[in-house]
Amino acid sequence: MLTKAEAHLEAGRTDEAEELCKDVTARAPLDAEAFHMLAMIAYQDGRLEEAGNAILEAITRNDTDIAMHANCGAIMNMLGRAQEAEAACRHVIDLDPGNAEAHNNLTVALEVQGRADEALNVCAEALRLRPDYPEAHINQGNLRLRNGDLVGAVESYAAVIRTAPDNVMARANIGIALRELGEFDEAENQCRAAIETNPAFPEAHNALGNLLVVTDRPGQAVNCFRQAVELRPGYLEARVNLAAALFKCGDIEAAERAYRDTIAENEAFAEAHAGLGVVLLADGRLDEAVAAFRRTVAIKPGLGEAQYNLAAAGAEISEDGIARIRELAETDEMPAQDRIALRFALGEYADQRGDAAAAFAEFLAGNELRKLELEGTGQAFDVDAHDRDVLRIVSAFNSDAFDESSDVGNPTEVPVFIVGMPRSGTTLVEQIAASHPSVCGAGEIETLSGFSTADPIAAKGAEDDILTRFLLASDAERVIDKTPFNFFYLGIIRKLFPNARLVHCLRDPLDTGVSCFFQNFSVNHPWSTDLGQIGCYMRAYERLMSHWREVLPAPPLEVRYEELVNDPETLSRRLIDFLGLEWNDACLDFHQTRRPVLSASNWQVRKPLYDTSVGRAAAYEPYLRPLLDGLGV
Repeated sequence: MLTKAEAHLEAGRTDEAEELCKDVTARAPLDAEAFHMLAMIAYQDGRLEEAGNAILEAITRNDTDIAMHANCGAIMNMLGRAQEAEAACRHVIDLDPGNAEAHNNLTVALEVQGRADEALNVCAEALRLRPDYPEAHINQGNLRLRNGDLVGAVESYAAVIRTAPDNVMARANIGIALRELGEFDEAENQCRAAIETNPAFPEAHNALGNLLVVTDRPGQAVNCFRQAVELRPGYLEARVNLAAALFKCGDIEAAERAYRDTIAENEAFAEAHAGLGVVLLADGRLDEAVAAFRRTVAIKPGLGEAQYNLAAAGAEISEDGIARIRELAETDEMPAQDRIALRFALGEYADQRGDAAAAFAEFLAGNELRKLELEGTGQAFDVDAHDRDVLRIVSAFNSDAFDESSDVGNPTEVPVFIVGMPRSGTTLVEQIAASHPSVCGAGEIETLSGFSTADPIAAKGAEDDILTRFLLASDAERVIDKTPFNFFYLGIIRKLFPNARLVHCLRDPLDTGVSCFFQNFSVNHPWSTDLGQIGCYMRAYERLMSHWREVLPAPPLEVRYEELVNDPETLSRRLIDFLGLEWNDACLDFHQTRRPVLSASNWQVRKPLYDTSVGRAAAYEPYLRPLLDGLGV
């Protein structure tokens, strides 16, 4: 009967083969091979749970069949049952120490259990046994990628591509590693090559989508993620990436639906709850956001982003809860990004308790981790290079650059640019202005990104394209781009849009510096990981702003955070008058305004003004000498 079943399988008649194997198990219940064949039939048919049950029945009846135990290891890995996979693989290795496939499957089982160092050693043995083993090279690359060894990951994937250029997994994964290294053009080439090789490979579409998000093409990324999900509806990572891309496109409702649909499919997928929390937070639904983050950490306590958001919200937490976060933060097997976020969460909780020493220690630990990560990808902050860039801007935009004979740009009064150091109040000022019915706060739409900061004619002729980005955001009388770093572009802005309103937000330098150091920025700012470098960065910023005050035909309105907190109505009226609009009382109730807020201050602008952030640095005075030195104080 087994011989007939094998013949049916070879002929593609799986139903007949399966029926015969079931008959054998009924007549000879101790026959391992029948269960083995049932497992392989179910596996090939995509019925993994059935395959897992059958293969376990098989190995309990045969302790010496290498192929049987090897297949058990592979199936258990696919089911996510890593400990059973490990046991099966180790049994194969005991029987056959030179079995490269068993070592490779053991690599996967160890990685799933968070035992990355062991996994790398076992993977190295698999490659020693079989140097041309593509799956082992890919697994090695994946481990290196997760450990932050991006160059090593590229080398592992490249080893596969050299001998198997059509290996789409290697191409897609090398695209991911190159993206992390900042090699965006080559990353995109590799992702597109994978798709061209196999358009039905969803991982390649997902990898390309992530690259497009990073390079500020979220609309195109949405299409990539949708393609990945169509190819594999159960692809949870692609589904949350789709929701995140929709969110970045500003489609809050679609993003929320996408996250909720994913949760409906898999309620235990923590990343979907975390993403939903971010959307709810941006939409001003704070209680719902907190509930989503709490659900996230109940499922996956080590998901740093959710823990940090809960801490930033001032959520209550027990001493046991803090101890658990600290234990996770000190676990080397945790991904670096999660450990960083967990450290910042611990810093927030300690800061809220008034324990400055503990808070500073946690923020310092988080920043040191981030600094190491950035330096490992070639993103270290170069103080001297930054100073040279600022001097080039100052030299390029002297007073002659704005004389009356210079070209006049677009006379529109629609654009408003709010600039300043991060954490200086730019989001608050935008929220106050955007509460006016004639104003749209478009957030950080980065209308000038991509242009040279030190070339007066670099953006000449681009007025219409730039204005289009404002008009796409809204048909309001005034549309705000509050990208803080547009202070680098004020010369270009004034030449392109002579009637645009410029608003400069200022805050006490020490409070600003400390707030930057304590902020877990979602975008990499290498200078923000070191107090001394923060001081140097701010000193260069102050030098540039002093220059703009001297040379711009119409300098920015300056709004000081401390004055705004002390006398919100006077400062708010001055702001609205500067925008050329009639006063509206809604601007004083800015915290009630329903609009998406995507910046790091989204918690704060949902509350009435409070003064606890004024003088925040005073509690940390013993630790601020590097910041003072950087500022030149």
